[in-house]
Amino acid sequence: MRDPDALALYDALPPDERAALDAALREHPALGEAFARWQSLRAGVRRELARDLPDRALLVLYALADDDLLSDAEREQLEAARPALDDALAKHPGLVAAVRRIRADRDAFEAAWAAAAAPASTGPASTEPASGDRPSRRTGRTPSRAEDRPVLRRVARPTRWIARVAAVVAVVAFAGLLTFLATRDAGWETVAGAQTVTLVDGSTVELADGARLQVSDDEARQARLLGGEALFQIVRDPETPFEVTTPNAEVTVLGTTFSVDATDVETEVVLVEGAVTLAPRATPDAAVRLEPGQTSRVLALDPPTAPEAANLAVLDWTQAVYVAEGTTAGEIARRLADRFGADVQVEPSIAGEPMGAGEYGADGLEDALDKLALALGAEVLVDGAGYRIVE
Repeated sequence: MRDPDALALYDALPPDERAALDAALREHPALGEAFARWQSLRAGVRRELARDLPDRALLVLYALADDDLLSDAEREQLEAARPALDDALAKHPGLVAAVRRIRADRDAFEAAWAAAAAPASTGPASTEPASGDRPSRRTGRTPSRAEDRPVLRRVARPTRWIARVAAVVAVVAFAGLLTFLATRDAGWETVAGAQTVTLVDGSTVELADGARLQVSDDEARQARLLGGEALFQIVRDPETPFEVTTPNAEVTVLGTTFSVDATDVETEVVLVEGAVTLAPRATPDAAVRLEPGQTSRVLALDPPTAPEAANLAVLDWTQAVYVAEGTTAGEIARRLADRFGADVQVEPSIAGEPMGAGEYGADGLEDALDKLALALGAEVLVDGAGYRIVE
């Protein structure tokens, strides 16, 4: 056993359990092989983490930076290391989970601290002097005016060092968790930044700037959106639904176009066409079904919000302009003009015509205008000022 953590666990076993483990490893070669692979994986994970995050204390500073627990010097240290930290977090999803857990442990610790002190701070403050009107037994004198003041107790936040110690303990506890997450992520590739990813089944995912996605290197119809916004265009396969997981939700779909916007604690889905279900990861039975042009979101562990009409203009970061059923020709032209930085006008007599749901602009402005004009039974004229759609 070369892994230090594995050795520590082994040495901590009682003699009889240690002997039983040794016997099991000898009697079952497959088990011994698996154990050896596990040790090798742990060693590899430790080497990668040591290379990409040499100072684990920085992870604690990063996790606590959203509070007032850091000193000025620590904030300066964190800012200097932030580029390297951002790279490490993008490369190792397990570190993102560690940050979430540190913050959750901090919040739970503070809640427990407040709850423990709550009985002393509830109810009306006593108006009795701390020592009554009798002379103090310690001084033999009557309490002064200041000593006669009501005793008011205040529940303070845990001191900085207590919260810091709690966070460090959480990081130590994550040694096993990070190894588990690395094992879980084996066979998955992480991609980030504004780009379009083609999956093995022919489906595509368009990522917004700052989005981070994990895709499987086999034929599994699933993806993990770690954060940011992405537009999914999924090839239909009734036999195998496609699944998208985020930090707190699951989206299941047979074949459709939809966007997912995810943070650590919130997931919002906008459905363009097809049908999807959205559910919290913790309670998948609480799923809601979306119809085209609808949106819903999951906040933390709450059930999804009731589906409601979506403003598809929130998808204008994508290559195409997506419109809902009933969007007027004039509104589509306006959004195309904004997207491509061109002057596009629709003749007033047809500008108010409602159009069907769809997408425009994936193949360029002129293709989009031809498509719009065809639906209107009109034509596109080009002049020095721009484009005009006329009857």
